[in-house]
Amino acid sequence: MHLKISSNPSPEGGSVLVFFVFAALAASIIAGVSLYAVSTINLSHRRTDMIDATQLAEGGAAMGCAEVEKAYTNRATTFAANLSSNTAGAYALDSSLSTPSQKVYQRVITTPFSLPVTVQIWFTNTSTPSAAKVVGTATVGASTQTATVMLQMQFGYGAAILSVDPGTASTKILKDRAAGNVTIWGLKSGGTTIIDGGQAYAILANGRANVDTNYAIVPPKSISMTNYSTANQVPDYTLAGAADQLFDFNRFIAVADLTPNGPSVSKNNHFTNIADFIKVISNAPNSTTFLEGVIVVNVKQADFNTYSQGLTPTLLKSHPINIHGTLVFNFAADVVATDYFMNSATVNINPANLTGLNATNPATFRTGYPPVYVDPLKSPTNIDITTKAFQNFTGDDDLPALMYNNGIFDIHGAANICGVIYTPSFIEIENLTAGNLQYFRGTLICGGGALIDNHWAKATSIVSYDAGALDLLATSSNKGKRVSPIFWQ
Repeated sequence: MHLKISSNPSPEGGSVLVFFVFAALAASIIAGVSLYAVSTINLSHRRTDMIDATQLAEGGAAMGCAEVEKAYTNRATTFAANLSSNTAGAYALDSSLSTPSQKVYQRVITTPFSLPVTVQIWFTNTSTPSAAKVVGTATVGASTQTATVMLQMQFGYGAAILSVDPGTASTKILKDRAAGNVTIWGLKSGGTTIIDGGQAYAILANGRANVDTNYAIVPPKSISMTNYSTANQVPDYTLAGAADQLFDFNRFIAVADLTPNGPSVSKNNHFTNIADFIKVISNAPNSTTFLEGVIVVNVKQADFNTYSQGLTPTLLKSHPINIHGTLVFNFAADVVATDYFMNSATVNINPANLTGLNATNPATFRTGYPPVYVDPLKSPTNIDITTKAFQNFTGDDDLPALMYNNGIFDIHGAANICGVIYTPSFIEIENLTAGNLQYFRGTLICGGGALIDNHWAKATSIVSYDAGALDLLATSSNKGKRVSPIFWQ
Protein backbone atom coordinates (compact mmCIF):
# COMPACT_ATOMS: atom_id res chain seq x y z
CA MET A 1 0.00 0.00 0.00
CA HIS A 2 1.32 3.39 -0.92
CA LEU A 3 0.57 6.36 1.41
CA LYS A 4 0.13 9.80 -0.21
CA ILE A 5 1.10 12.74 2.07
CA SER A 6 -0.85 15.92 1.34
CA SER A 7 0.93 19.33 1.64
CA ASN A 8 -2.28 21.20 2.54
CA PRO A 9 -3.04 21.61 6.24
CA SER A 10 -6.38 20.72 7.60
CA PRO A 11 -9.00 23.45 7.97
CA GLU A 12 -8.75 23.20 11.76
CA GLY A 13 -4.93 23.62 11.74
CA GLY A 14 -5.16 26.75 9.50
CA SER A 15 -7.70 28.38 11.76
CA VAL A 16 -5.48 27.91 14.81
CA LEU A 17 -2.52 29.47 13.01
CA VAL A 18 -4.56 32.47 11.88
CA PHE A 19 -5.82 32.87 15.45
CA PHE A 20 -2.31 33.03 16.86
CA VAL A 21 -1.23 35.52 14.19
CA PHE A 22 -4.16 37.82 15.01
CA ALA A 23 -3.65 37.30 18.73
CA ALA A 24 0.00 38.31 18.44
CA LEU A 25 -0.96 41.33 16.33
CA ALA A 26 -3.63 42.37 18.81
CA ALA A 27 -1.21 42.02 21.70
CA SER A 28 1.32 44.19 19.86
CA ILE A 29 -1.32 46.84 19.21
CA ILE A 30 -2.48 46.76 22.83
CA ALA A 31 1.10 47.10 24.02
CA GLY A 32 1.71 50.02 21.67
CA VAL A 33 -1.46 51.74 22.76
CA SER A 34 -0.54 51.19 26.40
CA LEU A 35 2.95 52.57 25.83
CA TYR A 36 1.50 55.61 24.02
CA ALA A 37 -1.02 56.13 26.81
CA VAL A 38 1.71 56.00 29.47
CA SER A 39 3.91 58.33 27.43
CA THR A 40 1.03 60.75 26.93
CA ILE A 41 0.19 60.70 30.63
CA ASN A 42 3.85 61.35 31.54
CA LEU A 43 4.10 64.16 29.00
CA SER A 44 0.87 65.71 30.26
CA HIS A 45 2.14 65.41 33.82
CA ARG A 46 5.42 67.10 32.92
CA ARG A 47 3.56 69.84 31.12
CA THR A 48 1.34 70.38 34.17
CA ASP A 49 4.42 70.46 36.42
CA MET A 50 6.05 72.99 34.11
CA ILE A 51 2.95 75.22 34.11
CA ASP A 52 2.64 74.99 37.90
CA ALA A 53 6.33 75.74 38.39
CA THR A 54 6.12 78.72 36.02
CA GLN A 55 3.12 80.14 37.86
CA LEU A 56 4.86 79.72 41.21
CA ALA A 57 8.05 81.36 39.89
CA GLU A 58 6.08 84.29 38.48
CA GLY A 59 4.17 84.66 41.73
CA GLY A 60 7.43 84.69 43.67
CA ALA A 61 8.93 87.28 41.34
CA ALA A 62 5.82 89.47 41.74
CA MET A 63 6.10 89.26 45.53
CA GLY A 64 9.79 90.10 45.23
CA CYS A 65 8.94 93.22 43.22
CA ALA A 66 6.51 94.34 45.91
CA GLU A 67 9.16 93.80 48.57
CA VAL A 68 11.73 95.75 46.53
CA GLU A 69 9.23 98.63 46.34
CA LYS A 70 8.73 98.51 50.10
CA ALA A 71 12.45 98.37 50.83
CA TYR A 72 13.17 101.11 48.32
CA THR A 73 10.61 103.63 49.55
CA ASN A 74 11.43 103.12 53.24
CA ARG A 75 14.16 105.72 53.57
CA ALA A 76 14.75 105.30 57.29
CA THR A 77 17.66 103.01 56.45
CA THR A 78 19.48 101.57 53.42
CA PHE A 79 17.91 99.43 50.73
CA ALA A 80 19.94 96.34 51.70
CA ALA A 81 19.11 96.78 55.39
CA ASN A 82 15.42 97.03 54.54
CA LEU A 83 15.61 93.74 52.63
CA SER A 84 17.35 92.11 55.61
CA SER A 85 14.53 93.20 57.91
CA ASN A 86 11.65 92.48 55.51
CA THR A 87 8.64 91.73 57.73
CA ALA A 88 7.27 88.93 55.51
CA GLY A 89 10.62 87.15 55.59
CA ALA A 90 14.17 88.41 55.80
CA TYR A 91 16.45 88.36 52.78
CA ALA A 92 20.01 87.18 53.35
CA LEU A 93 23.14 88.05 51.41
CA ASP A 94 24.19 85.26 49.03
CA SER A 95 27.98 85.47 49.27
CA SER A 96 28.53 82.93 46.50
CA LEU A 97 26.75 85.12 43.94
CA SER A 98 27.69 88.56 45.27
CA THR A 99 30.73 90.52 44.11
CA PRO A 100 32.30 93.81 45.27
CA SER A 101 30.22 95.64 42.67
CA GLN A 102 27.02 93.57 42.85
CA LYS A 103 24.93 92.25 45.69
CA VAL A 104 22.48 89.35 45.63
CA TYR A 105 19.95 88.91 48.43
CA GLN A 106 17.78 85.81 48.65
CA ARG A 107 14.90 84.33 50.61
CA VAL A 108 12.58 81.33 50.31
CA ILE A 109 8.85 82.10 50.25
CA THR A 110 6.43 79.42 51.45
CA THR A 111 3.27 81.39 52.14
CA PRO A 112 0.88 81.61 50.31
CA PHE A 113 2.39 79.10 47.88
CA SER A 114 1.83 75.33 47.93
CA LEU A 115 5.55 74.73 47.37
CA PRO A 116 8.59 76.81 48.32
CA VAL A 117 9.72 79.54 45.90
CA THR A 118 13.20 81.05 45.96
CA VAL A 119 13.40 84.78 45.28
CA GLN A 120 16.64 86.64 44.55
CA ILE A 121 17.19 90.42 44.40
CA TRP A 122 20.21 91.50 42.31
CA PHE A 123 21.43 95.11 42.49
CA THR A 124 24.57 97.21 42.29
CA ASN A 125 26.49 97.66 45.51
CA THR A 126 25.15 101.11 46.47
CA SER A 127 22.89 102.31 49.26
CA THR A 128 20.34 103.55 46.72
CA PRO A 129 20.52 101.47 43.52
CA SER A 130 18.90 102.85 40.38
CA ALA A 131 17.90 99.40 39.10
CA ALA A 132 17.37 95.84 40.33
CA LYS A 133 16.69 92.37 38.99
CA VAL A 134 14.18 90.05 40.68
CA VAL A 135 14.40 86.31 39.97
CA GLY A 136 11.78 83.81 41.15
CA THR A 137 12.58 80.07 40.95
CA ALA A 138 10.25 77.13 41.67
CA THR A 139 10.43 73.35 41.23
CA VAL A 140 7.41 71.08 40.73
CA GLY A 141 8.21 67.41 40.14
CA ALA A 142 11.11 67.29 37.74
CA SER A 143 10.40 70.74 36.29
CA THR A 144 12.28 73.85 37.50
CA GLN A 145 11.21 77.23 36.11
CA THR A 146 12.36 80.82 36.64
CA ALA A 147 10.77 84.22 36.13
CA THR A 148 12.90 87.38 35.84
CA VAL A 149 11.77 90.99 36.22
CA MET A 150 14.04 93.95 35.51
CA LEU A 151 13.17 96.97 37.63
CA GLN A 152 14.16 100.59 37.21
CA MET A 153 13.75 103.32 39.78
CA GLN A 154 11.94 106.11 37.94
CA PHE A 155 10.62 109.46 39.10
CA GLY A 156 7.02 108.81 39.97
CA TYR A 157 5.27 112.12 39.36
CA GLY A 158 4.84 113.31 35.77
CA ALA A 159 3.67 116.82 34.95
CA ALA A 160 4.76 119.92 33.10
CA ILE A 161 4.43 121.79 36.41
CA LEU A 162 4.75 119.93 39.70
CA SER A 163 4.00 121.88 42.88
CA VAL A 164 4.11 120.32 46.34
CA ASP A 165 3.07 123.30 48.48
CA PRO A 166 -0.28 122.86 50.31
CA GLY A 167 -1.33 126.19 48.84
CA THR A 168 -4.32 128.29 49.85
CA ALA A 169 -8.01 128.45 48.99
CA SER A 170 -7.48 131.57 46.85
CA THR A 171 -8.72 131.33 43.27
CA LYS A 172 -7.30 134.68 42.15
CA ILE A 173 -5.13 135.07 39.06
CA LEU A 174 -2.26 137.07 40.50
CA LYS A 175 1.35 136.93 41.61
CA ASP A 176 1.53 135.78 45.21
CA ARG A 177 4.90 134.40 46.23
CA ALA A 178 3.57 133.28 49.61
CA ALA A 179 0.36 131.52 48.53
CA GLY A 180 1.98 128.33 47.26
CA ASN A 181 -0.51 127.94 44.41
CA VAL A 182 0.17 127.61 40.67
CA THR A 183 -0.99 130.58 38.60
CA ILE A 184 -1.16 130.65 34.81
CA TRP A 185 -1.85 134.12 33.38
CA GLY A 186 -2.41 134.86 29.67
CA LEU A 187 -2.85 137.93 27.46
CA LYS A 188 -6.25 139.08 26.25
CA SER A 189 -5.16 139.35 22.64
CA GLY A 190 -2.13 138.42 20.62
CA GLY A 191 -0.22 136.36 23.15
CA THR A 192 0.07 132.57 23.41
CA THR A 193 0.34 130.73 26.71
CA ILE A 194 0.42 126.94 26.69
CA ILE A 195 1.00 124.39 29.43
CA ASP A 196 1.30 121.02 27.72
CA GLY A 197 1.35 117.79 29.73
CA GLY A 198 1.20 115.42 26.79
CA GLN A 199 0.27 112.00 28.20
CA ALA A 200 0.96 113.26 31.73
CA TYR A 201 -0.54 116.16 33.69
CA ALA A 202 -0.11 119.75 32.62
CA ILE A 203 -0.25 120.69 36.31
CA LEU A 204 0.02 118.37 39.32
CA ALA A 205 -0.35 120.37 42.52
CA ASN A 206 -0.94 119.78 46.19
CA GLY A 207 -2.43 123.30 46.29
CA ARG A 208 -4.63 125.08 43.79
CA ALA A 209 -3.98 125.62 40.08
CA ASN A 210 -5.52 128.95 39.11
CA VAL A 211 -5.62 129.23 35.34
CA ASP A 212 -6.69 132.16 33.19
CA THR A 213 -8.88 129.86 31.10
CA ASN A 214 -9.89 132.62 28.68
CA TYR A 215 -6.37 133.31 27.45
CA ALA A 216 -4.17 130.38 28.48
CA ILE A 217 -4.37 126.91 26.94
CA VAL A 218 -4.40 124.36 29.75
CA PRO A 219 -6.98 121.56 29.30
CA PRO A 220 -8.94 121.23 32.57
CA LYS A 221 -8.69 117.43 32.43
CA SER A 222 -4.90 117.72 32.50
CA ILE A 223 -4.94 119.47 35.87
CA SER A 224 -4.80 117.62 39.19
CA MET A 225 -4.94 120.01 42.14
CA THR A 226 -5.80 120.31 45.86
CA ASN A 227 -4.12 116.97 46.48
CA TYR A 228 -2.76 117.92 49.89
CA SER A 229 -3.96 115.58 52.67
CA THR A 230 -5.43 113.17 50.11
CA ALA A 231 -4.28 109.81 48.80
CA ASN A 232 -2.87 111.67 45.77
CA GLN A 233 -0.65 114.03 47.75
CA VAL A 234 2.77 114.48 46.18
CA PRO A 235 5.60 113.96 48.73
CA ASP A 236 7.39 117.15 49.71
CA TYR A 237 11.16 117.00 49.30
CA THR A 238 11.49 120.75 48.87
CA LEU A 239 11.97 122.32 52.30
CA ALA A 240 14.18 125.32 51.64
CA GLY A 241 17.53 125.12 53.40
CA ALA A 242 16.91 121.59 54.68
CA ALA A 243 19.03 118.52 54.03
CA ASP A 244 15.95 116.52 52.96
CA GLN A 245 15.60 118.12 49.53
CA LEU A 246 14.95 116.53 46.19
CA PHE A 247 18.56 117.21 45.21
CA ASP A 248 21.74 117.33 47.24
CA PHE A 249 23.08 120.74 46.23
CA ASN A 250 26.47 119.94 47.74
CA ARG A 251 26.85 117.02 45.33
CA PHE A 252 26.45 119.38 42.37
CA ILE A 253 28.79 121.91 43.95
CA ALA A 254 31.36 119.12 44.30
CA VAL A 255 31.14 118.48 40.55
CA ALA A 256 31.63 122.18 39.80
CA ASP A 257 34.60 122.36 42.19
CA LEU A 258 36.34 119.41 40.53
CA THR A 259 35.61 120.27 36.88
CA PRO A 260 38.94 120.97 35.16
CA ASN A 261 39.83 124.00 33.04
CA GLY A 262 36.68 125.87 34.01
CA PRO A 263 35.90 129.58 33.44
CA SER A 264 35.92 130.67 37.11
CA VAL A 265 38.78 132.41 38.91
CA SER A 266 39.62 129.03 40.48
CA LYS A 267 39.77 127.47 36.99
CA ASN A 268 36.80 125.26 37.73
CA ASN A 269 33.01 125.69 37.27
CA HIS A 270 32.27 127.27 40.66
CA PHE A 271 31.79 131.04 40.69
CA THR A 272 32.12 132.07 44.33
CA ASN A 273 30.59 135.47 43.55
CA ILE A 274 28.17 136.65 40.91
CA ALA A 275 30.46 139.46 39.74
CA ASP A 276 32.87 136.89 38.28
CA PHE A 277 30.01 135.11 36.53
CA ILE A 278 28.84 138.39 35.00
CA LYS A 279 32.36 139.10 33.80
CA VAL A 280 32.70 135.72 32.08
CA ILE A 281 29.33 135.98 30.32
CA SER A 282 29.78 139.59 29.22
CA ASN A 283 33.31 138.91 27.91
CA ALA A 284 32.36 135.75 26.00
CA PRO A 285 33.87 135.65 22.48
CA ASN A 286 30.42 135.70 20.92
CA SER A 287 26.73 135.08 21.59
CA THR A 288 27.07 131.38 20.73
CA THR A 289 29.72 130.61 23.34
CA PHE A 290 28.55 127.98 25.85
CA LEU A 291 29.71 127.15 29.36
CA GLU A 292 29.64 123.39 29.91
CA GLY A 293 29.01 121.04 32.82
CA VAL A 294 27.59 121.90 36.22
CA ILE A 295 27.93 125.68 36.63
CA VAL A 296 27.49 126.96 40.20
CA VAL A 297 27.03 130.66 40.99
CA ASN A 298 27.04 131.88 44.61
CA VAL A 299 24.59 134.70 45.34
CA LYS A 300 24.37 136.49 48.71
CA GLN A 301 21.76 138.90 50.04
CA ALA A 302 23.94 141.95 49.35
CA ASP A 303 23.95 141.07 45.64
CA PHE A 304 20.22 141.74 45.50
CA ASN A 305 20.99 145.40 46.28
CA THR A 306 24.19 145.69 44.23
CA TYR A 307 22.39 144.36 41.19
CA SER A 308 18.93 145.72 41.89
CA GLN A 309 17.85 145.11 38.29
CA GLY A 310 19.43 141.66 38.31
CA LEU A 311 21.07 140.27 35.21
CA THR A 312 20.18 142.53 32.30
CA PRO A 313 21.16 142.50 28.62
CA THR A 314 23.05 145.74 29.22
CA LEU A 315 25.00 144.30 32.15
CA LEU A 316 25.89 141.20 30.10
CA LYS A 317 26.67 143.25 26.96
CA SER A 318 23.74 141.61 25.15
CA HIS A 319 25.27 138.17 25.57
CA PRO A 320 22.90 135.36 26.52
CA ILE A 321 23.54 132.94 29.37
CA ASN A 322 24.41 129.80 27.42
CA ILE A 323 24.83 126.50 29.25
CA HIS A 324 25.29 122.91 28.17
CA GLY A 325 24.48 121.03 31.37
CA THR A 326 23.20 122.41 34.67
CA LEU A 327 23.08 125.95 36.06
CA VAL A 328 22.92 126.18 39.86
CA PHE A 329 22.24 129.42 41.71
CA ASN A 330 23.55 128.77 45.20
CA PHE A 331 21.79 131.37 47.33
CA ALA A 332 23.45 132.10 50.66
CA ALA A 333 21.85 131.37 54.02
CA ASP A 334 20.81 135.04 54.43
CA VAL A 335 18.51 134.78 51.38
CA VAL A 336 14.91 133.88 52.23
CA ALA A 337 12.38 131.98 50.13
CA THR A 338 10.55 135.07 48.85
CA ASP A 339 13.68 137.06 47.87
CA TYR A 340 13.88 137.29 44.09
CA PHE A 341 16.88 137.93 41.88
CA MET A 342 15.73 139.17 38.50
CA ASN A 343 17.04 138.14 35.11
CA SER A 344 15.97 139.83 31.88
CA ALA A 345 18.85 138.44 29.81
CA THR A 346 18.26 135.55 27.43
CA VAL A 347 18.83 132.13 29.02
CA ASN A 348 19.64 129.08 26.90
CA ILE A 349 20.20 125.85 28.82
CA ASN A 350 20.36 122.73 26.66
CA PRO A 351 18.40 124.70 24.06
CA ALA A 352 16.23 122.93 21.51
CA ASN A 353 16.32 123.58 17.79
CA LEU A 354 13.02 125.42 17.46
CA THR A 355 12.97 125.64 13.68
CA GLY A 356 9.41 124.92 12.62
CA LEU A 357 7.96 125.49 16.10
CA ASN A 358 4.18 125.88 16.08
CA ALA A 359 3.02 126.93 19.53
CA THR A 360 -0.38 125.27 19.06
CA ASN A 361 1.08 121.97 17.82
CA PRO A 362 2.84 119.92 20.54
CA ALA A 363 4.29 117.63 17.85
CA THR A 364 6.71 120.48 17.03
CA PHE A 365 7.95 120.78 20.63
CA ARG A 366 11.55 119.58 20.41
CA THR A 367 14.18 119.12 23.09
CA GLY A 368 17.89 119.81 23.49
CA TYR A 369 18.14 117.39 26.39
CA PRO A 370 20.37 115.56 27.11
CA PRO A 371 23.15 118.04 26.39
CA VAL A 372 25.91 117.23 23.94
CA TYR A 373 29.25 118.38 25.32
CA VAL A 374 31.85 119.91 23.03
CA ASP A 375 34.37 119.15 25.80
CA PRO A 376 33.54 115.70 27.24
CA LEU A 377 35.82 116.42 30.23
CA LYS A 378 33.16 118.88 31.42
CA SER A 379 30.45 116.22 31.53
CA PRO A 380 29.43 115.43 35.14
CA THR A 381 29.74 111.72 34.36
CA ASN A 382 33.48 112.24 33.87
CA ILE A 383 34.03 114.06 37.17
CA ASP A 384 35.13 111.86 40.09
CA ILE A 385 33.46 113.20 43.23
CA THR A 386 34.05 110.14 45.38
CA THR A 387 36.99 112.03 46.87
CA LYS A 388 34.38 114.34 48.40
CA ALA A 389 32.32 111.38 49.66
CA PHE A 390 29.65 111.64 46.96
CA GLN A 391 28.46 108.98 44.55
CA ASN A 392 29.51 109.69 40.98
CA PHE A 393 26.91 110.58 38.37
CA THR A 394 26.43 108.04 35.59
CA GLY A 395 25.35 108.20 31.98
CA ASP A 396 21.90 106.94 33.02
CA ASP A 397 21.26 109.90 35.34
CA ASP A 398 19.02 112.79 34.34
CA LEU A 399 20.39 116.04 35.74
CA PRO A 400 18.31 119.21 36.09
CA ALA A 401 18.87 122.11 33.71
CA LEU A 402 18.33 124.85 36.28
CA MET A 403 18.15 124.66 40.07
CA TYR A 404 18.27 127.18 42.88
CA ASN A 405 17.76 127.05 46.63
CA ASN A 406 16.02 129.36 49.12
CA GLY A 407 15.47 132.39 46.88
CA ILE A 408 13.88 132.95 43.47
CA PHE A 409 15.60 133.27 40.09
CA ASP A 410 12.99 135.47 38.41
CA ILE A 411 13.04 134.88 34.61
CA HIS A 412 11.82 137.90 32.60
CA GLY A 413 13.65 137.52 29.30
CA ALA A 414 13.66 135.08 26.42
CA ALA A 415 14.39 131.48 27.40
CA ASN A 416 15.03 128.13 25.75
CA ILE A 417 15.55 125.64 28.57
CA CYS A 418 15.31 121.87 28.20
CA GLY A 419 15.43 119.69 31.29
CA VAL A 420 14.09 119.96 34.83
CA ILE A 421 13.86 123.27 36.68
CA TYR A 422 13.88 122.80 40.44
CA THR A 423 13.56 125.02 43.48
CA PRO A 424 12.32 124.43 47.02
CA SER A 425 10.78 127.90 46.86
CA PHE A 426 8.76 129.75 44.19
CA ILE A 427 9.12 129.59 40.41
CA GLU A 428 8.49 132.98 38.83
CA ILE A 429 8.52 133.25 35.03
CA GLU A 430 7.21 136.47 33.47
CA ASN A 431 7.24 137.20 29.75
CA LEU A 432 7.60 141.00 29.58
CA THR A 433 8.71 141.81 26.03
CA ALA A 434 6.69 141.67 22.83
CA GLY A 435 7.90 138.96 20.48
CA ASN A 436 9.69 137.07 23.26
CA LEU A 437 9.63 133.28 23.32
CA GLN A 438 9.92 131.56 26.67
CA TYR A 439 10.24 127.84 25.97
CA PHE A 440 10.57 125.20 28.70
CA ARG A 441 10.71 121.52 27.77
CA GLY A 442 10.92 119.10 30.69
CA THR A 443 9.17 119.89 33.95
CA LEU A 444 9.08 122.62 36.58
CA ILE A 445 9.30 121.29 40.16
CA CYS A 446 8.65 123.78 42.93
CA GLY A 447 8.15 123.76 46.66
CA GLY A 448 6.41 127.13 46.97
CA GLY A 449 4.10 127.38 43.98
CA ALA A 450 4.65 128.84 40.53
CA LEU A 451 3.71 131.78 38.34
CA ILE A 452 3.70 131.63 34.54
CA ASP A 453 2.79 135.18 33.57
CA ASN A 454 2.33 136.16 29.94
CA HIS A 455 -0.21 138.97 30.21
CA TRP A 456 2.17 141.89 29.63
CA ALA A 457 2.88 141.81 25.91
CA LYS A 458 2.27 139.86 22.71
CA ALA A 459 4.68 137.09 23.49
CA THR A 460 4.75 133.29 23.56
CA SER A 461 5.13 131.14 26.67
CA ILE A 462 5.32 127.34 26.44
CA VAL A 463 5.85 124.85 29.24
CA SER A 464 5.86 121.27 27.92
CA TYR A 465 6.37 118.00 29.76
CA ASP A 466 9.18 115.68 28.64
CA ALA A 467 9.46 112.34 30.45
CA GLY A 468 12.93 111.84 28.97
CA ALA A 469 14.29 114.62 31.17
CA LEU A 470 12.61 113.35 34.31
CA ASP A 471 12.24 109.59 34.54
CA LEU A 472 15.84 108.89 35.69
CA LEU A 473 16.28 112.10 37.64
CA ALA A 474 19.39 111.97 39.87
CA THR A 475 17.59 112.90 43.06
CA SER A 476 19.14 112.72 46.52
CA SER A 477 18.89 109.08 47.71
CA ASN A 478 16.48 108.55 44.78
CA LYS A 479 13.77 110.62 46.47
CA GLY A 480 10.52 110.87 44.55
CA LYS A 481 11.24 107.68 42.62
CA ARG A 482 9.17 104.54 42.38
CA VAL A 483 9.94 100.99 41.29
CA SER A 484 8.93 100.45 37.67
CA PRO A 485 9.13 97.10 35.79
CA ILE A 486 10.74 97.52 32.37
CA PHE A 487 11.29 93.88 31.36
CA TRP A 488 9.66 90.54 32.25
CA GLN A 489 10.92 87.13 31.21
